[in-house]
Amino acid sequence: MYGYFKFELKQFFTNKKNLAIYFLLAFAALFYAFKIAPAYDPIEKVDREEIEARYLTRQEFIDDLSKRNLREIHPTSVRAYYDFADINPLDKARMDALDANDLKKYAEVTSDWYIQMNYLTFYNEHLFYNDRYYVADREFANVEGALNAMDQHFRYGAFNEANYELSIGVFEQRTALQTLERLLKGPLPLILIICTLLLAVDIVTKDRRHPSVLKGFPIADWKKLLMKIGVAFIGSITLFVPLLIGFMIIGAQSGFGHLKLPSPEYAFNFLQWGNESLVNMMTLGMFLGRSLSLLIVWFIVIINVVVLCSVLFRQEMVNLAVGLFVIFGEKFYMNRGIGYFWEVEKVPTTYIHVGKVVSSYQNYFLGSENVDYQLGLLLLSICAVVLLFIALLISLNKRFKLVK
Repeated sequence: MYGYFKFELKQFFTNKKNLAIYFLLAFAALFYAFKIAPAYDPIEKVDREEIEARYLTRQEFIDDLSKRNLREIHPTSVRAYYDFADINPLDKARMDALDANDLKKYAEVTSDWYIQMNYLTFYNEHLFYNDRYYVADREFANVEGALNAMDQHFRYGAFNEANYELSIGVFEQRTALQTLERLLKGPLPLILIICTLLLAVDIVTKDRRHPSVLKGFPIADWKKLLMKIGVAFIGSITLFVPLLIGFMIIGAQSGFGHLKLPSPEYAFNFLQWGNESLVNMMTLGMFLGRSLSLLIVWFIVIINVVVLCSVLFRQEMVNLAVGLFVIFGEKFYMNRGIGYFWEVEKVPTTYIHVGKVVSSYQNYFLGSENVDYQLGLLLLSICAVVLLFIALLISLNKRFKLVK
């Protein structure tokens, strides 16, 4: 049995297709580390010149209206006068903290600035968030601006209480661990799950190319399937090795960050002002642990999907088609607010966007308070077990043969 496992392992890691996948992923990691990561330009960033320009413009407006009779001024301008009078001292304090390189003080004042500015902007039709939110593909730009403002408010609040070193790179989420956090909330989970599908797509069907060799292993077919699943799982975990190269490069450029850095977890109705319990704070280490555990379960599910399809259909193209259908199945129903009308939390494919599920962004996007990381783990684990059970059950049938 051990000999067969070594045989499968050697076949897997000498497969030209699999080697090409690892090479392309390594190239993508290097390209990202050298080209994309250094050019990262967050919307919410530490920019003293921008703060000063905003402060001076508002202060000029405040000074002008303070010399006039407010009863003769339009109510909108009067409201802006009082709002700016509350905000400008915070902007001044932010600039002073940056000038003094007092990053703790900057974090404290900036946390207050975001919550106050967010409240004023969200309920004021004359004020807007950063104009970079208002692009063509952002249908809910105002709400996205509010979401990110709340994100910054709670992050900076946690920075103010930090017992680790702060930096501008930490504030702007440029460190290696924070970059990984952003990628897990973005395309990285889909990329890795698709790579797992491509690695495993021929794990069973390739046996047709050398039947005489495999007949020399006196092992039951169900045991062979288990060995193949184990090998494919090891191969999927190996996908993290090329990513580690890019991670080390980003860490050398911008710092590695700290596992105690904050990572907000949003509640369903996070925009109800004045109730800070609607956002929970977890550490970045906890976010990464939860995301990776959910991602690994997805690897097992996809591998089991491929094995079952291989047992049933014995065609690599069918394996690929079914696997892609599972991965992109959420596209058929995923829509803003669909959770109000349909219990999407009970559909396993809802949990494909790993980072968004762990951070509870999916709750906000879908309009459901029931999309939960633990529920996702449970559903996917059940799917993996059911798929494996069916595949092994078929392999126990005397009429079934891996190699004919």
